[in-house]
Amino acid sequence: MTLRTRLTAAFVLVVLVPLLVVVALLTTVLPAAIAERQAQGLTSSSRLAAAVVASLCDRARAGAEAAARVAAATTGPDDAALRPALEELVRRGLADGMRVTTADGTTAGEAGQAPDVPSRDCSTGQSVRTAGAVQIAAVVSLNRRGGGTQDSPAGAAVAAFTVDDALARTLRTSAGVGEVVLLAAGQPVAASAPVPGPLVRAAVQAETTPVSGWDRIAVLTPARPGQPVAVLVSQRQGEGPGVLLIGLTVTAGAVLLAAVIALLLARATTRPLGELGAAAARVAGGDLETTIEVRSRDELGHLAASFNTMTGELRRYVGALQASRDELQAGVARIGDTLSGTHDLDRILTVVLDTAMSSTRAQAGAVFLLSADGTHLELAVGQGLEERGVACDLRLPVGAGVAGRVARSGEAVRGWVAEGLTPDPGEPAAQALLAVPLKSSANVIGVLTVYDRADGEAFEEADLVTLRTFTSQATVAVDNVLLHEEARRLSITDGLTGLANYRHFAVTIGREIERAARFGRPLGLLLLDLDHFKLVNDVHGHQRGDAVLVDLAARVRGQVRDVDTLARYGGEEFVVLLPETDEEGAVQAAERIRAAVRRRPFGEPGEPPLEVSVSVGVAVFPAHGATSTMLLRRADEALYAAKRAGRDTWRLAEVSSVES
Repeated sequence: MTLRTRLTAAFVLVVLVPLLVVVALLTTVLPAAIAERQAQGLTSSSRLAAAVVASLCDRARAGAEAAARVAAATTGPDDAALRPALEELVRRGLADGMRVTTADGTTAGEAGQAPDVPSRDCSTGQSVRTAGAVQIAAVVSLNRRGGGTQDSPAGAAVAAFTVDDALARTLRTSAGVGEVVLLAAGQPVAASAPVPGPLVRAAVQAETTPVSGWDRIAVLTPARPGQPVAVLVSQRQGEGPGVLLIGLTVTAGAVLLAAVIALLLARATTRPLGELGAAAARVAGGDLETTIEVRSRDELGHLAASFNTMTGELRRYVGALQASRDELQAGVARIGDTLSGTHDLDRILTVVLDTAMSSTRAQAGAVFLLSADGTHLELAVGQGLEERGVACDLRLPVGAGVAGRVARSGEAVRGWVAEGLTPDPGEPAAQALLAVPLKSSANVIGVLTVYDRADGEAFEEADLVTLRTFTSQATVAVDNVLLHEEARRLSITDGLTGLANYRHFAVTIGREIERAARFGRPLGLLLLDLDHFKLVNDVHGHQRGDAVLVDLAARVRGQVRDVDTLARYGGEEFVVLLPETDEEGAVQAAERIRAAVRRRPFGEPGEPPLEVSVSVGVAVFPAHGATSTMLLRRADEALYAAKRAGRDTWRLAEVSSVES
């Protein structure tokens, strides 16, 4: 078989085999991967929606407990204040409906879409049906003190949320994908949009396993204690656009094109290859004057020209050895200039150490930086140190050992360890070393040290000159990084209060919402506003107003956790992000902050004391919003509700069924 035939067959096989593999993958693996990815996304969305339903059960219990407290505060079942109090609780969003009954089952008061009593509590995993509507209800018993030591039943308080299409649409907004169907006792009771009944029944039978049919795929999260309503999320199946037909067409065209190209390539390749082989043999024999005639401008022509260039470079190689040393030093200087524009300190120091070791042919090296208090050198980056017994957290006292001596004197050190150099016990073991200081404005900020040349010789004066050339540039780069870090810190900090500013908060809330959605966890948001702050500025001056803001920031900071984010939102408004915090926790935090502000007047000794209060709006992800914009809007609405309620209080955001 000729070379031309072998080249043609090889080229066709090289093109055809990978192409067939790709086509096989596209037609088998890709559709299955698309379906699996979609099922995973629906499972995550279903669990997120189920978490919102579970939160409604918690809110219903909180509402029932609030109704029980209101009932306990009244003088009797005929107390005229009971019904308005229940209506106020419903208006504040603690439930869609409430009912309080006496011991004999008589209704003492009701508000909103009041559930029947007695009722099954949602913590059992069961919903209730009142007047044809399914509700998520929580029951709290009312007790009265009897003649003995035991309490006797005095009735019950019930709070409930109605399960309807509006709730399903709200859950769809929270889940962010597909259509949502809510089921009680295995039957659909609410839906964001029509979903085929057989698909719903199949999903109920399969429970948590994804099912498909009618060009749709669905995932069910069954009801459980604390989540009395099952949640089904459905979405149309994704389809690959003619993957098989496209693959076959591409394969046929590629095979035909590969055969034609292979024939032409083989014919044009065989003759120049023979000439190249003969010329290479002459060069291998020591004839560096060998050249090849360039007959074309294709790859083989370039190969022949490159061959001629290679032989010419070989002839000039010996004469260029000395010049390469000077070029290396100039290249090192250019590297220093490049490093001056970099803001990654670890990368800068790594590049500096790599260049130092390569230019001096050192086997190991380290860069030490001066500690903040100026008493120690700390190992920043190193290479080849582990086998020399050096710890990654090495700290050397300034003045001790070789590196400490250079840091104190500011003078470079070069030589053999056996000839007078005394390393610190923590420094790398070496026979020869070279250490130069890193200086900024005549002050030493670190030390660069290289150990043991690869050829076993001592470091030369030229090596010292080379290191000094680019360490000066490296020091400028380090200064640039430190200035950049300080500028970055100032850009995300409020200059008056020292808290994070709005820019930092905007980045943080996006990241926290993404994390909360990924792990199915709640995220609390508090929006605070000083009451009548304009009056403080107008009466006492802006300087006194600024002092109030600084004091307020300190008080709020003392009421939040380290993992929480406290930022100045603008003017006299502040915002607090509370990771892993549900509605109850967020409300408790709001009350702590409100109490801390009112605990004592504002002002320094000798100044007129100022009584200052705050209003707080509370919102929780995902119940009140699935995006930062929606969550902030709900918190802002709750803040203004607190203002309208008389200030110096908090309000919880309402769950909206309309996407903002």
